[in-house]
Amino acid sequence: MFTPLDILYIVLAFCALWFTAAVFWLIWQIAILFKRANDTVSQVQETMTKMELALDGIRQKFDHTSTALGAIMHTATKAVEYLIEKKFAKAASSQKEKSTKKKK
Repeated sequence: MFTPLDILYIVLAFCALWFTAAVFWLIWQIAILFKRANDTVSQVQETMTKMELALDGIRQKFDHTSTALGAIMHTATKAVEYLIEKKFAKAASSQKEKSTKKKK
């Protein structure tokens, strides 16, 4: 009915089938691994983009704040200088009055 050569061909056909299935499964697993890696890299890129946007927003707020703070500090410095000059002028005038009173 079956000769040994026929049995050999049947066994070889099953071996080729199993080998093909194993290679297909291996390629499938590698493709899934690459897809997951690609998804992970995409998520990392999105996260980095969001972090970059947040840092740019914070940097802009600091720039605007420092500009406003600089103007406020300049105004405060001028006001303090004015008050100090006024105090020294008042002290000098009161010292002149005292020296004028002593001379009389």
